[in-house]
Amino acid sequence: MDPLRNPLDGLSPTLYVATLAEIAHADGLHPAERELLEHHAVHFGVDLDNLPTVPRDLSALPWATRVLVFRDAVTLAQVDEMSAEEERYLDALAERMGLPADTAAAISTWVRDYEALLERLDALIGP
Repeated sequence: MDPLRNPLDGLSPTLYVATLAEIAHADGLHPAERELLEHHAVHFGVDLDNLPTVPRDLSALPWATRVLVFRDAVTLAQVDEMSAEEERYLDALAERMGLPADTAAAISTWVRDYEALLERLDALIGP
């Protein structure tokens, strides 16, 4: 992956945040999800109260963009305990993005593995 290339190539910051907002609202907006959305909105200069509708078909986005957006959607869904509604939304999002089921599963596994690594780091540096 080219670190100088924009990982959200083809996706506006507003649409990126709107996509994440969809997953956050799938089962009702939890405080931790709201906090993460607000962080993204501030980072990208996006108004959370004025988000566009996310297009149904996201399959024309560049591959890396689809993978990274899906990764971030999975991450947001796991901020609290992932609900059945969020799981259904992620399945639908993968389909809308044209991500094969095995790729979506691999991304979800990577997110869980990464979270486990962060927890191990916290245990090492925590009191």
